[in-house]
Order: sequence, then structure tokens, then C-alpha cells
Amino acid sequence: MRPGCLPPRSRLKYSWEGLFTRAAGPEASDNTFFLWEPCSRSHAEVVPGYAHYLLELGFDVSVLLTPARLDEGLFERMHHPRLTLNRIPQAAIVRHFARHGLGRARGILISTARKIGFEDSYRSEHGLFGALAPGQKVLLVEHDVKLPVQRGFLDDHVLTLRPIEHRGVRTRAANPHHFGEFRLRAPRGPTVNFIVVGALRARSRNVDALLAAVGELHREGRRDFHVVFVGEGSLRHVPAELRGYFTVAGRVTFSELYARMEGAHFVLSLLDPRNPDHDFYAGTGTSGHFQLVYGFARPCVVARKFASAHRLTGEDSIVYEDDGRLTDAMRAALTMDDAAYGRMQSALAGLAARIREESLATLREMIGGPWP
Repeated sequence: MRPGCLPPRSRLKYSWEGLFTRAAGPEASDNTFFLWEPCSRSHAEVVPGYAHYLLELGFDVSVLLTPARLDEGLFERMHHPRLTLNRIPQAAIVRHFARHGLGRARGILISTARKIGFEDSYRSEHGLFGALAPGQKVLLVEHDVKLPVQRGFLDDHVLTLRPIEHRGVRTRAANPHHFGEFRLRAPRGPTVNFIVVGALRARSRNVDALLAAVGELHREGRRDFHVVFVGEGSLRHVPAELRGYFTVAGRVTFSELYARMEGAHFVLSLLDPRNPDHDFYAGTGTSGHFQLVYGFARPCVVARKFASAHRLTGEDSIVYEDDGRLTDAMRAALTMDDAAYGRMQSALAGLAARIREESLATLREMIGGPWP
């Protein structure tokens, strides 16, 4: 590696890992835009959507992602002649760019910022590629703007998953919510299917409110619904009489996640407006489950505080004021007829289309011409 391309701790980490990695580097033409997800455990769900945007802008897209994430079916519903999926370990990716920079490529979009270095800045990302040729771009996706805004290093190369305003700074956003082909309407038989995507922890989901709501619906005699949890956690403390309403799928592949989303009618957000730990999702960051809401056009059951932050309204989702109203919101989902559900899905698809156009415009401006 070139001296100084990364902080010393990063150079040591990737040089050591690189001793056991001999994967060939990615090829690039002057029309290539690299898309790199440097996080091996999280945020891969943003990659297909960003790839789709770059393809729409006319680029040859070269995706850099660990083989394990690709094997989970991340791109199984998305194929394109200008899309290349590289099966390269992270250490080999870092070593390639440290030695060759961007080469002839037009640019790179790194879909998780502040991941390859050990410092709270973007010095590692910008330093890794060395001097850029005229017109080349290094774009970064920031998943939490709190620290960059507070310390003043949020720059013009950074975008977020939704427009965020924090301490007078407003970000530029491109929301990736394309996952490929899917079935728009899940059959609405005798059972309404809810899905919860994300870890079952108080820090990120209010499971207690859900159990209270399910208990109340159970006492009313309702048996026409089921809730699937996709994510880490368990329901060990669920009362025995309520366990039949739940399936805990655990951490699943993207193939199964896509299938579960197709079979769902509503997404349960379970974000608590009174829990300070949940403020992040309406403040300096977001949650990936909203991308699934947009991408699969599955209406969200969500508290107003978080609905407003993600542009959801009563036309495209079921919005309630606080967790005390979750039972009413779920009851509204259970009693909704097919025509009303269809209108809600259409409104949600319209919102997703508007976000797509805005996202494309943002990326087009940040990349700049000339265009393929």
C-alpha cells in the first residue's frame, strides 16, 4: 500500500488480512462506477437500490461486496447486462484501491462511510484513492449525521438515505429502495400478515407495545392475523395463549427476506415516540425497514413522529399517535377492505416513485457530467 493512504491502524489491519487474500482486483472502464459496501454485517440492503440508480444514470456498475452477502441472495431478483457482481474480500478491495486508485473508473460510491478507517472523519475514504483524475468522484453514504455535523466534517461528497436537518445543516439524500422484481399484492385470505424487520430489542423495537396490542385483540376474539419477526431476538416471555400469533424467523438470507416481504400485507414499525433510544430514527439517521416499505409497497403501521420523518401519511400507511393507539392501528389493518388497501398501496408506490426521481436528481448533480 502507498504510505499514508490510510491511518496506521487501518494499514496494519488490512495488510495483515491481505496476507491470506489473493483475489484479483475488479476491472474498470471509463464508464465504470464502483459501488462498495465496506461493512460485512450491515447495510447491504442499500446496495441493490444504489446499483439500480447508477444503472439508470447510464454507468457500468461494478459492485464490491463480500462473497457471503452475495450468497445470501442480495441480487437474486436483479439482473442487468451492465451490472457486475465482484466476489472479493474486503482486504483485497482495500489493497486494490491502495495500489491502483480508481484507475479509469468514473467514480465510486461507498455505501457506508467511516468504516474502512479507525477515525471519526472521511480522511480514510478520501486518502485511499490518492489523487483523482478530472471528473472522478468519491461519494460517501452517511448513516448517522450526528457526529459529522457536530464536528463539522460533513462535506459535499456525502449523501444520506433521507433528507436530514440537524443543527441547521440539511443533507442531500438518495434513498435506495429497489430490490428487483416482486409480487405487488399478497393474497388477502382469512389471515392478515404483519411483518417486523429488525432486532427485537428495546433499543430498536417496542415489543411490549405489540404484545399488549395482540393481547387486547385476542381478548376481543380476533384470530385473523399473524406477525412474523425477521431479525435477531426471541419471544421467550410471550404468554402461552399468544404464541400462536407469532413466527420468529431470526436472521434470514435476503432470499427469504424478499419472500417474507412478498407474503406480508403490512410492516409493523414498532418505533416508540416516547423512547429516547428511538429518536435516532426520526433524527440523525433512519432504519432500513422503511426502504422495504417503499420498495415492496407494503403499507407501514407506524407512529406519527416517524411517519412524518419518512414522508408517510394516512394515505399510504396506518399512522397512529403513540403506542397506546397501536391496537387501534392494527384493528384498522384487519378491517380494511381490498379497495382501500389497493388505494393505500398505490399511494405508497407513488411516494416511492417521487423519492426515486429526487434520488436520481441528487446523484446526477453530485456526479456531474459528462454523461454516458
